[in-house]
Amino acid sequence: MDLKKIDIIEAMLYLAGDIGVKESLLIKHVPITTKELEEEVNNYNKPHFMILKYDDIYYLKTTPLVEDYVVKLLEERPKNKLSNQALEVLSIIAYNQPVARGVIEDLRGVSPDGPINTLLNKSLIERVAIKNDRRTFYKTTQTFLEVFGLETINDLPSADEIEEDEHIELFFSNLKGEDNE
Repeated sequence: MDLKKIDIIEAMLYLAGDIGVKESLLIKHVPITTKELEEEVNNYNKPHFMILKYDDIYYLKTTPLVEDYVVKLLEERPKNKLSNQALEVLSIIAYNQPVARGVIEDLRGVSPDGPINTLLNKSLIERVAIKNDRRTFYKTTQTFLEVFGLETINDLPSADEIEEDEHIELFFSNLKGEDNE
């Protein structure tokens, strides 16, 4: 059996999962030209899979027809939740990106190294180099946007929206407290 370039691309994207594969890595490792890659992706024809591209990253995704089955399976897996510390660091990065590690530490008052490593391992954030600055900076990833159901980072709720939601939640929690008395 002859291995085709699209088979290699599919296998690489499958293995990468939600992280996806940068176009430059596919071109380097398949090997394939940019034009050939685009043609292979455009001609990709599997009944329940599709190859999508966001920015310069390719992803293998299921079609909506099988999505319900995949979601059911994923719901049965143990939840891998983020700690409050990791969520705190993630929100600092999301709202201030790109943000230096030292700034995160100043805002939190404690070292962010543990939460940063967790977020890096889950591909929710990535390191960013800023020209003429030796510090380590972080920003959110495409995976972050997908996990939180955002199209762009601009879709994050504003501070005013968050405060309003907290007031509404506090109001209703107080009403629940009255029913119990």
